[in-house]
Amino acid sequence: MTGVDVADLGVEIAGTRVPSRLWLGTGGLTSHDTVRRVIEAGRPGLVTVSMRRTSDTGANGLLMTLRELGVRLLPNTAGCRSAREAVLTAHLTREALGTDGVKL
Repeated sequence: MTGVDVADLGVEIAGTRVPSRLWLGTGGLTSHDTVRRVIEAGRPGLVTVSMRRTSDTGANGLLMTLRELGVRLLPNTAGCRSAREAVLTAHLTREALGTDGVKL
């Protein structure tokens, strides 16, 4: 892309600058190694992660891998079976990850 500043390829959402319009969902990735390789190759602006389906927060867990990679997380409510469950998950996510953003 000749003459295009990479910084111009991002987007601003609710006052927060996201450096890339590429968003990546982790749901179809089968291993942490695959997650790492895909993120390093694609450099997404946001990475979505299902909070209902992610219970591995330890040293080898998905959340730890994502934090090590320094990506901006957008938690989502995939796996919730009701609006009440989605709202509860969003509230718990805000407390656990310190973010007001959530993908429903």
